[in-house]
Amino acid sequence: MAGRLSSATSGKEIHRFVTGEQIDFLQGQFRLRNNRLTLVELRDLLCDIGLHYTDEEYRTLCLQINTDHDEYCQWDEFISYLILGFQDDDPLGVKQSLDPPISGELCLKLRRQVYNIVKIDFCPMVYYDGSISWSQGHWITTSREGVIQFWTEDWKPEMTVKTVPSNLKRSKTWVLETAPLPDLSMFCVAGLETELRFYDVVAASFTLKLVIERLPHPISAMAYSFNHAEPGKLITGDYDGHIRLFVFYPERKATSSSETFSTITRIPLQDVLCGKYGPMDCVDYGRLLPDIVRSIQFLDSMRCFIASAEENPLISTGGRSRSEQPCGMIIHSMELPATLVTKFFIPRGVTCFAFEPSNELLASGGPDCDLRLWDIHRPDKPSVVLVGHTSSITFVFLQDAGEKLYSLDQKKIIKVWDVRNRVLLQTFSQFSTVLVKGIPACAYYNMRERELVVASNKLFVTACSPEIALDRTDGDSHTKAVSVLLFNDLYQLVVSCGFDSFIIVWDHRLNRKMTIITEAHTQIRNGVLEPVEITTACFDGKHQMLLTGARNGSLKIWNISGRTCMRTIQMDDDCEVTAVFWQANRILAMGWNHRVVEFAAFTENDEYPRGLQWRKLHSDDILCAAVSGSMPGVMATSSYAGELVFWMLETGQPYRRYDATNPRSHIPIIFRDVPESKPRKLAPRRSMLVVASGNLAMRRLSRIVMPSGLEQMRQHSMQSMLFLPSRPMLAEYGTMLGSLDNGLVQVWSHHAQGGFKGQFNGIHMAGDRIITMATDKANRFLFTGTALGYVKTWYIENCWIPNEDAFHVNKPALRVLFPFLLNDVVPGRAKRSARDQPKPWLLNSYQAHRTCITGLLYLDATGLLLSCSSDRTIRLWTLGGRYIGLLGSPINWEPLATDLPPPEGYRFRIPPDLQREILVCCSPIVTNGQLEMLKVYKDS
Repeated sequence: MAGRLSSATSGKEIHRFVTGEQIDFLQGQFRLRNNRLTLVELRDLLCDIGLHYTDEEYRTLCLQINTDHDEYCQWDEFISYLILGFQDDDPLGVKQSLDPPISGELCLKLRRQVYNIVKIDFCPMVYYDGSISWSQGHWITTSREGVIQFWTEDWKPEMTVKTVPSNLKRSKTWVLETAPLPDLSMFCVAGLETELRFYDVVAASFTLKLVIERLPHPISAMAYSFNHAEPGKLITGDYDGHIRLFVFYPERKATSSSETFSTITRIPLQDVLCGKYGPMDCVDYGRLLPDIVRSIQFLDSMRCFIASAEENPLISTGGRSRSEQPCGMIIHSMELPATLVTKFFIPRGVTCFAFEPSNELLASGGPDCDLRLWDIHRPDKPSVVLVGHTSSITFVFLQDAGEKLYSLDQKKIIKVWDVRNRVLLQTFSQFSTVLVKGIPACAYYNMRERELVVASNKLFVTACSPEIALDRTDGDSHTKAVSVLLFNDLYQLVVSCGFDSFIIVWDHRLNRKMTIITEAHTQIRNGVLEPVEITTACFDGKHQMLLTGARNGSLKIWNISGRTCMRTIQMDDDCEVTAVFWQANRILAMGWNHRVVEFAAFTENDEYPRGLQWRKLHSDDILCAAVSGSMPGVMATSSYAGELVFWMLETGQPYRRYDATNPRSHIPIIFRDVPESKPRKLAPRRSMLVVASGNLAMRRLSRIVMPSGLEQMRQHSMQSMLFLPSRPMLAEYGTMLGSLDNGLVQVWSHHAQGGFKGQFNGIHMAGDRIITMATDKANRFLFTGTALGYVKTWYIENCWIPNEDAFHVNKPALRVLFPFLLNDVVPGRAKRSARDQPKPWLLNSYQAHRTCITGLLYLDATGLLLSCSSDRTIRLWTLGGRYIGLLGSPINWEPLATDLPPPEGYRFRIPPDLQREILVCCSPIVTNGQLEMLKVYKDS
């Protein structure tokens, strides 16, 4: 995480400033000094090339470059810093998607069929005026036995029919290809019989109307093109490589002598070619391909067509030179004589292809298992060959103007490719497990819905890189619940972790992903490597290292600048880590093991590889913990049973123990060793962020609902704790806040002679609870996030301190300092719930998410509040609750400053998924002479 990740201004970022000659000069200076420089020598060299830094800027730069944490800068460290900077500035390097292209579950539409499906078509609705609606229509599936089934858009059965030979000499047929003709309300069938059968499909009828017979060879591929301004065109390719174009003129009358008075019109192909059948014209292009035509497609924008053929596998092609190889694919104009003929020579031919007209990209696949990308103006050699399939490729399609390429092979394995970067994005093999083996599968790509339909004995539908419905949502930041939200002061960037085991570094000012680490924590279960949820994280003191804790009890140390895992530690097996702290050279971890475990941060100082366990004072899982910023250092831990323990960080000894349910009496600490009982086996439980019914974030499995009387008697546990570091460690000061699962926020003094100082109600709806809390550096404001998605801002500067009665809140003066915090516009129940509470003062309340808020982060320099949720999003808000945007959303916002709040006239938005909760309040706010309107979120 270098270069662009620097907190310095863009003009002082080394990789953006230096030239190639200056890099060579710096390398020479490093070589003269054994490839390392002192930090003072490096600063002098940078000054020589024109880079001048203040002391604070240079200290920050050294922390970013010097990954060894010593007094020297190695050449390897310096050049790595430059390389990472260039990578961060590469716009293609940060476009990595969080979700794989095929990430949803397979949707079973049709269960086991009597006849295996070999062709899938979609027939759009064509109205009387000629307009076409692809949002309405019906699906058509075909089997080799001639059974054709019509389905509604949501795959409900409409009609089942059967096609038979038109001459009735045989009662069975073998269907080779089909094509719907929507504008003519017809359906074309080609079978082993050398004929084309056209059926009228009107209402619930399926009537044979036209037969073109006496074809030289059976038809193997067809495509149909139509629009309102031109007649429909059907193009066919047969088993001998011949290609013919049929053009329909239904307004003409039939004058052929071959037509009889029967309901079925039979016409030989030769009569159609000679123009003896008025409603149809035929153009014969001849034998353009050497063998079976496997695929054919119109290119209406270029007034031509593409056709491909697969070589006969029984014919030996060994020893052939390239000039002797037959043509495997051709682009041919529809006019004769041909104005465009482009031939492609591919070994063993082409089974399928896809064309993107916007950039004229052509992709082909065949029996040699290779995917080839072509520039149609340079057919001599493919521009790219993508290797990865192990069986013949049977279906391909392009997406997003040719950015992604999907390919399906005979083993029913789909591979997704990044065309621009020429890398494999995903291998999807679930179709091979749900479809019967040994039977070929057919596929159809629904471009409008961005869905892939695959069928053989069953039919499944799966989404392929589905588009975000921007009218309903701004998108997602993670693929699963976001559990951790941190701010890195060194790089001035936001870091988030989630249950998808992703670590993402964000430039929140530009809504840009700087780094994505996938599968940060993994485990092997049943022989399969699977990701593990990240539940907690923290930085080291210098903000150079990131420590993450996971659901399975593992801890990992990450080098932020190098984006690599430096060390893996196991706290306990199958034991969720709920809190971690990095104190000097020590790491403190705790969770479902009931203990605090201490590890050395670096292996060379590790005297206890398995960790040093502190005294056990909790009888249940530790749910939350916090570390004070005052001296001496103190840590507080709380368990599911409501036990609150204060520890001295320097010695690791407890000095106070309380019960949150009965806070005014403390629990004595027994310092003598007590024999432990046999440790119980931790049963699988839900993690702390798993959302249960009612959108509440439950820490455990749902317990039995007790009567209200007994409910009041049970032990309450703390969901979150927060120290106020600006306050001294004195018995008279309230220095720590703890939120209970009944909605109360308790205030404590962590002094040895302190204790419980008071409490207030932090919710306004029954069943809600405070899950997370945050504060500014001066501890003037308290931000709380609840399980129902509400954010509240409280003014706590003069609360729970000595002589606090002498420091009454001057609301008019506070409104002058913070005009966006208006208590008068706190709406509904939130205002009524705090009416009888003298302290703290509720400044605002709004719904920020639909589900549980799992983390809050306040940035003092810009006055921005970031919230993350189990709904997989991270959102930016002003201090007054105005919505800026969502990290990772395709909707960008105006760039934010590094040290200033959003300016006047900034275009704030409304979250699409919260539009119904919006109440526009017309309370004017006068700022610098301009009138603004404050949007307030209704939380009633």
